[in-house]
Amino acid sequence: MKYLIFLSLLFFACQPKEKDASIEGKWEYVKMETYNPAEPINLQDSMVNVLHESQRGMTFWFDNKNFKATFKRPDGSTEPMGEQPYELAKDRKTVILNNTGRADDKFPIIELSDSILKINIFYSDKAYMVFKRMD
Repeated sequence: MKYLIFLSLLFFACQPKEKDASIEGKWEYVKMETYNPAEPINLQDSMVNVLHESQRGMTFWFDNKNFKATFKRPDGSTEPMGEQPYELAKDRKTVILNNTGRADDKFPIIELSDSILKINIFYSDKAYMVFKRMD
């Protein structure tokens, strides 16, 4: 009996731990979503549609210490928007952009998976951006 208990403990101890999704990689803007699914983004609203269209082509890149944002122009060329060091908070729910000369920017992560990044860079209590992994 004690061998059965030992083998059971050994089996469960050797199980691989679930790996957290990594933010590192290339992410491309897909759409905006609201926190309240009953009130979806209304692209018929001209102001909302202009905001959505202005974000199309936006790409975020995260490596192990730097964040970079780029924008793809209609002609296919890429325009840099900015690059700076970042951290992922220990709880993995906030991206912190490390600024010099002013307070750091902190952006809540709504969801992070192997294929989707939902992040609030608007400082909005209504909506956030959805990106898909490109690499």
